[in-house]
Amino acid sequence: MDFIFGLPRDAEGRTGVLVFVDRFSKMVHLAPVAAEVTAEESAELFLDLVFRHHGLPESIVSDRDPRFTSAFWTRLFALLGTR
Repeated sequence: MDFIFGLPRDAEGRTGVLVFVDRFSKMVHLAPVAAEVTAEESAELFLDLVFRHHGLPESIVSDRDPRFTSAFWTRLFALLGTR
C-alpha cells in the first residue's frame, strides 16, 4: 500500500492516488484520494478494490506511521465483522 500525492486536481478535487499491489499476481489497484485521506477511508477502499478480488492477504506492506497502520487494521477488521 502506498500513496502518491501532489498530482493535479481531478474534477472532485482529489490530488492523490492510493496504490495497492498484489505481490502474488502483480495486479495493481488504484484509487483517487484527497490529500487528507484517513486510514479508515483507506481500509474501505482496500475492501472494495482488493479484498473482493484477492481476499485478505497475510501481510500488507506500508511505510505509514504505526498510528495510521493501527487505525487501518482496526477499521478493516470492523468492516469484516471480526474482533
